[in-house]
Amino acid sequence: MIDRAQAKQQGIFIDEFLIKVSSDDMYLYLEIDPKNPAIISALREKWEKIRGALKENKILGILEDPDFVNNMLIVAKGLPPKDPIPEKIELFEKFLPLLKRDKDLEKKCREASEEEAEDLRDLCQSIICAKKGEAIGRWFPSIPGTPGVNVWGDPIPPPPLSEKPSFTLGNNLYIDEKDNLIKAKESGVVVIEKNVIEIYPEYTLKGNVDFSTGNVYFYGKKFTIQGDIKFGFKVICEGELELQGATENKVYIDVKGSFVCQGIIRGEETKIKVKGNSQIKGVEFATLEIEGNLTIVNYLIFSNCIVYGNITATSGKGIIYGGEVKCSGNVEAKIIGNTSHTPTKVFAGYNPELIEPYKRALKEEMKIEEVLERLEQGIRLGKKIKKYGKLSEQKEKILLKLEEEAEKCYKTLEKLKEEINNLRKLIAEYKSRTIKILDKVYAGVTLGITDITYTLNENKSGPIIFYLEADKPVLKS
Repeated sequence: MIDRAQAKQQGIFIDEFLIKVSSDDMYLYLEIDPKNPAIISALREKWEKIRGALKENKILGILEDPDFVNNMLIVAKGLPPKDPIPEKIELFEKFLPLLKRDKDLEKKCREASEEEAEDLRDLCQSIICAKKGEAIGRWFPSIPGTPGVNVWGDPIPPPPLSEKPSFTLGNNLYIDEKDNLIKAKESGVVVIEKNVIEIYPEYTLKGNVDFSTGNVYFYGKKFTIQGDIKFGFKVICEGELELQGATENKVYIDVKGSFVCQGIIRGEETKIKVKGNSQIKGVEFATLEIEGNLTIVNYLIFSNCIVYGNITATSGKGIIYGGEVKCSGNVEAKIIGNTSHTPTKVFAGYNPELIEPYKRALKEEMKIEEVLERLEQGIRLGKKIKKYGKLSEQKEKILLKLEEEAEKCYKTLEKLKEEINNLRKLIAEYKSRTIKILDKVYAGVTLGITDITYTLNENKSGPIIFYLEADKPVLKS
């Protein structure tokens, strides 16, 4: 057997060839000039003998043919260990912006024209949410390294695995063992911070909704905005929404939950939709649709508003004027109208899902009755002419056609009247609603219960209650 220590110091002699051992025991090699044909020829003649001698001495990794590398002729190679593969997480495309964000994107968005910015507001999203059960990425478990072996047959352990994974998961994420998908336990904002991936069902934005955030599509328990919502941006929220600032124009807010705004909702093109109760400090020139109760702290001015619950404006200034306010429930305010006698319409007991179809049905009824009246005139004239035997065959066909059309109108009118009667019965349930004015109502204000209205021609001081009595409007101090 070959003496290892001696082989490392002096090499291994096989015939006239000196075979050296690399310092790491991973190679046996000869130092020869690859351009020397005599040595190469001699080696080829003796190669099988050399291989045999190495095998007898239990050398591993003997090559079938020697391999030249940098003036070294390698005759045996050990097997190096394979590095371990640490565990890793790959996020799906939707969540990749959380890892890498274009630094110039926000600047590009701000400098874009309004037409271009419309699309960029979605492109530059930085608040990205996951719904409960949604997969945000995939987890790949670690793969341990494979041991190697040197030319002497000694095992070489692989490098150790890194003890610290690249990312760790927070409490609201889990790995589904079926497919190694990383899924959300709760709906919320996905945040990567200090190599921890977490979902926050309640999230606070410490700033504005603008090109630094993009449009926001929130799923979770509560989303709080400490700043404003800037021009043209959207906030779609499945959960509670609290806006501590205000809005600029052309803002769209859609909330499936309660909504609180401590600032001013403003802008003729601003639209607010809430499926829940709302409390707003002030509204200017905006459109609101609230499927719940609406509390106004200071004022609701020059706005179009549909509320399916009650409207209360009594805690602060409590002013309503300008625009049209339609409320399915009761309305209570301190002041309605203003000293300029701005046209203002305020309705209680106004359910648009009943009143609007009712109004359309009434218009359709009038239209059909007008058509019927003309048809009946034509039919009466035709029958009169026929009675005297002066109706030609062609005109008799016209008379028959008029009678057929009249019959269709009668049937349509009958169905329409039934629909109108049904709607009246449903609307009647809302006629008990009231409008209360605590301080003052001004001339020029139109008050309404369901579809019955009353316009004031003089200022009146409160407290005042407006209600219906036998379908007639009553204003009582």
